[in-house]
This record gives sequence, C-alpha cells and structure tokens, in this order.
Amino acid sequence: MRLPRRSSIILAAATLAALVLVAEAALRIVSPVADPTRSGAQHVNVLNPYIRFEYPRNYAAVTEGEPEIVGLEGRQSFTTNEYGFRGDSLVVPKPAGEFRIFVVGGSTAECFYLDDDDDMSRVVQNELALRAEEARSIKAYNVGLSGTASDDHIAMIAQRLVHLEPDLVVVFAGLNDLRRSLQGFDYLHYTPRDAAPSPFYKRWLLQSQIVRRLVYARRRVDPDPATVLETRTLKSDYGRKIALQQSIPETDATVRVDVTSYRNNLRSMIGMARANRFELVFMTQPSTWNSGVDPGAGDRHWMRLYHDVVYREDTMDSALERLNDVMRTVAAEDSVPLYDLARALPKSLEFFYDDCHFTRAGALATGRGLAHFLMEHAVVPTAGATSIEGGEQN
Repeated sequence: MRLPRRSSIILAAATLAALVLVAEAALRIVSPVADPTRSGAQHVNVLNPYIRFEYPRNYAAVTEGEPEIVGLEGRQSFTTNEYGFRGDSLVVPKPAGEFRIFVVGGSTAECFYLDDDDDMSRVVQNELALRAEEARSIKAYNVGLSGTASDDHIAMIAQRLVHLEPDLVVVFAGLNDLRRSLQGFDYLHYTPRDAAPSPFYKRWLLQSQIVRRLVYARRRVDPDPATVLETRTLKSDYGRKIALQQSIPETDATVRVDVTSYRNNLRSMIGMARANRFELVFMTQPSTWNSGVDPGAGDRHWMRLYHDVVYREDTMDSALERLNDVMRTVAAEDSVPLYDLARALPKSLEFFYDDCHFTRAGALATGRGLAHFLMEHAVVPTAGATSIEGGEQN
C-alpha cells in the first residue's frame, strides 16, 4: 500500500532528521571539532575568566610537521600533565627537596610540533638533573602557549603558578607583544564599544558538529587570509602560510611598538616574584628576521604579514629588538638575571624552521644554554657550575 504523498514527505523528513541526529551524536563522541569562531588554537580552553588561554589537563595529541620543512619531520607526541603543563606529574604540596621551575612564554617556548622528549623545558630539566645537589629533584614545566603575551603571562603567574610553589619562573616573551602592537591591542582590556556578540541563531547553529564542519569546509575552499595565519592544526600548515605572505608585496611602513605596556608588564612580574619569594629570569626573543648568517631564512617566513601588509625583515627585526631592549633595560635596572637568547642563538635554519620557532636542534641548544646560564648564575641549586659560550647575560 502506497503512502499518501504528504505522509511520504513527513516520513522522509523524519528519517533525514534521525540520520542527522545520529551523525551529530557520533561526531560529538568520536571526533569533535572546535567552534570555528573561537580561538585559532583549536585544542586550547578559552572559557576561564581568569586565564584567557590554557591547555586542558591531561591533554594528549599527535602532531606532525610537513615533510618539506627541515626540523619538523615525523609524528610527535604533545602531552600535558594534571595542571595543563608540559612536563612530569606535578605534586601538590611540593615534595621536600624539589626545585620547581616554570617556563612561561608563547609558541616559541611551547615547541608544539616537537616531541615531549625534545621540548626545550625537558632539555633544561635533563641538563640540570645531571648536576643537581644530592637529595635534590629539579623539575621544569613548560607553560608556553601559542598566542600568549606578557599580559597573559601575568595572569598565569598570578592566578596559578604562585599557588604551585615555584622556585623559579623563566619569562620568555617578546614576539606576541610585537604582534599585539601591530594589532593596536589594548592592554587595559576594555571591550570596544562597537563590539557586539554574534546573533543568537549563529551561536546556536555553531553548537552543531555538522555545521562546524561545513564552516571549515567553506574556509578551505575560500580561505580568509587572517584565518590561514592564525589557525594552528595538528599537522602543520606552514607551506600555505608562507605562500600567502609571498603573494603580497612588502611595504616600507614602520611598525608600531608598544614599549610602555611591555615595560609595565615585565615590572609587574618582577613585583609578583618578589612578593611571592621566587626567582625570576628573563629570556629575550630571537628570530630569523634580517639574518646575516643564513640567506635562505627569509624563504621560510610567514609572520611578517599583518592585515594584508607584509613588513620588511629589517623593519620587523628592529621592532622586535626594541622590545628585547626593554627587557634588557628592565632586567639591568631591577637586577633580574637575563639570558639574552636573541644574541646567543644564530639566525639560522639549523635552529629555526620559520620566523622564530625551534627545530629540534634549536630547542636543544636553547635548553642547554638556559640550563648552563642558570647554573653559572647560581639560580638553581647544583653541585657545580659550568660556563657557556656565546651570547650576553646580565
């Protein structure tokens, strides 16, 4: 018996709705994706009102670099502990005899596409453990997270790290504060008056995993340049980012650098360290911009592109050095040990695979250099100190 036409349409619609619900439920359970209107770092929590960006507890991912990018070959393991940091399990309260180090920074510190064993902070821990005093345990935790700048580091230190009994906090900053300068970022964190929330229906639709995938599919067909630059995926996508920058002519325009806000934030961190009685070490931000040792470094750049404008290498290098100079000056004035990595590490593709991110060799050299600096300056309790070659330190 044939159903009436209207009944057939209702049955078909009901069947389709049921299939959509089953598909939605399956995608939520098996392979959920992030809201495409939220942070470009899709695996990062952005709901905490006190710390704007953070890794989830016990996060685990397998990352993979593009085969054509030397220094990122193969699949790597990226994990966080029960507090969302890279490193060993973190015990609270801190065990007797443990010297606890936190390395705070952006994506250069984070080493996202490097394995846990190659992480810069792991190298620091291993180097210091070789020379630790008897009955001492040295633990180094990586608190680096892509896109975070000095104001985020203040929030992380104040809202979380001081409660985890740090002995030493290393602040590795500069690049993201430069990016925020270019974007006219407001360090007072006022909400722009013209900022309006997305319409309710859009927020409701984007709760669907199916709708989210449709949005991502549209972006792949007709990508927005800002989305290409800001999105960070588990498999690296630097080839497309590099090609995008190379498709746009360079400009002779100057770069805005907000040195005042950066200086204030560095001094705020110094105040927190002294009030909470932990040691603080600053580390300057290196890059391959305007390299005099590796002519091919410029071919790997993608981070000189902002708002459809590509700034010259020497312009960006000079702007970053202005922030590094602020860190150097503040460190000297307030007697904070400074590991001047920007001067210690050559601007070479041996150590960087793009504008500023470390290859395995770069993370190894940085971790060893920082560890030896800490020993040389007696910042950590080790059985003996060794010297390092190259670079300038205060």
